[in-house]
Amino acid sequence: MCAAKFRKWPFDAGETVELCWIGSLFTGIRADWRINVAFRRSNKPIEIVDQPVGIWPTLRLGQLYTDAVYEVTRPIAGIVETIQVSDISKGQLVVGFDIPSKLLYLEKQIDLGKQFVWKYEIQGVEYYVPMTEWARCLFVKNRTLAYLILQPHGLELIFDNVKLRNETMYIDFNRRLPVTVAQSKDSTLHIAWVHGNEKIRNSWDSIYNYLFRSASKKVGLDPKKIFRAGMALKFDLPLLEPCEMMVRCIRKGNQVLVQEIMGISNLKLPAEKLVYSHPILKKQIGVNGAKKTRITDTSDEEDFEIIDENNFAKENTYQDVLDVPPTFYGFVNKPEILIDRKERQKVNAGEEVIIPIGRGGKNQGNGAKEVSVEDTAVGGDVPPIEFESSLAVPMSEGIGLEDFFKVIRKLIDDYGLNIKMSVFQLPLGKRYSICENGLRRTCALVQVTTAVSQKYILEMARPDSWSISTLILTNMNKLSAKEIENNIKYLLEEVVKKGGHWDQSILNKCINLDIQKHKHYRNDDIIIWADRLYRKTV
Repeated sequence: MCAAKFRKWPFDAGETVELCWIGSLFTGIRADWRINVAFRRSNKPIEIVDQPVGIWPTLRLGQLYTDAVYEVTRPIAGIVETIQVSDISKGQLVVGFDIPSKLLYLEKQIDLGKQFVWKYEIQGVEYYVPMTEWARCLFVKNRTLAYLILQPHGLELIFDNVKLRNETMYIDFNRRLPVTVAQSKDSTLHIAWVHGNEKIRNSWDSIYNYLFRSASKKVGLDPKKIFRAGMALKFDLPLLEPCEMMVRCIRKGNQVLVQEIMGISNLKLPAEKLVYSHPILKKQIGVNGAKKTRITDTSDEEDFEIIDENNFAKENTYQDVLDVPPTFYGFVNKPEILIDRKERQKVNAGEEVIIPIGRGGKNQGNGAKEVSVEDTAVGGDVPPIEFESSLAVPMSEGIGLEDFFKVIRKLIDDYGLNIKMSVFQLPLGKRYSICENGLRRTCALVQVTTAVSQKYILEMARPDSWSISTLILTNMNKLSAKEIENNIKYLLEEVVKKGGHWDQSILNKCINLDIQKHKHYRNDDIIIWADRLYRKTV
């Protein structure tokens, strides 16, 4: 397993600290979800460090950290016990300050003490389980799910289609789900379990619903300000059959603090077979030709440094960044799991030919690689456009732009164009902002720089096959990046107001840009589309 190193680390060099508690969820200045993590120091007050919420799956109470790295080889605090629970939803909701101080002392820090805890009394023993740990165990198996669970109906975003027929569950994942998650049958079974059981799915939905309802109750206050201030996690635990849990805990007499739920059993999927597909999981067809082999010096033991921003995240391979300690899920009558590889991919099946290594990416060289937990892969590919105030979203959210991304890749690989690209969400306010499938409509902005000109391509996402032309903008008067950004914002706001149409009066107001419309043709394939765009941009 690779070592993850946090960039934000206020402790002394060589100082070992213990992860003692997890605090509130809140949104940062970029409206990104973050989580407060409390570390206990030797002879010093508890220190709270906020981190991107994508690290949530890696956090376990009792972990020891030195120089911002989790000490994997050092013994972790606590003992391992097995607990028999008749119904995990039957208990008492308390807060951190209610936990006996001999188990946990939070030094009167309000953000830590207000966190919700589920208390069970089983055969005369009191068990305290943090709600953040319940959520991590049941739902937050990887960083993708950590972000989806904090969005309305977030789980639905990774599916194209789900159906249950003749005791078989069929799932078509889309590119929002990283391929490394889809390659793991255990991970896909977990997702199917969450979605396929109504009680479990209702529990998942209750996390965001509770956060939103709590923020909306504050009369006269903007919910965004409540999210910024931070909220304790609370949700409805699902009604499970009697189950057995393996936990790591601290025990003092008849009182126990559960630090980690290592596994949970007696889970059921309402199907005897699970069949799923993913766009990148293709069936390989062998053809004549030499197999190209690239030798690299990378290894599975590389160190990664977690940063707070993802200014150069690579999004086109749809991978998760971090390895996560496993939580074991015990299923009754575990279903047969099959991958439906719907697409085909030709691969050379001849002799291996070693080719030189490439130029690499942003992480070539020695030392820890910098990654963001919003990245989908380590490294850089198509660099983003650098705007001051416009917030780009991951390219994996560009649903309906998949073919356009292939065109851009061809312009880079086959035509050698100097390209930057970012994906933005359209402003809200009109029906056009939301696609028929409920997804927020996005657009891709591509910057093409040549020796004689700088042009921009503005392409709207069309998962619903909406008829709207591509715009090609030429920077005739050498406008600054800020001026270009303002023009782009204006165009996006106006096209939403016009219901998804480029009114000529809108385009005429961008007097410092030469704007051409580029129609889509139904018979264009990727090669023809790329060639037509190339002729328009050079």
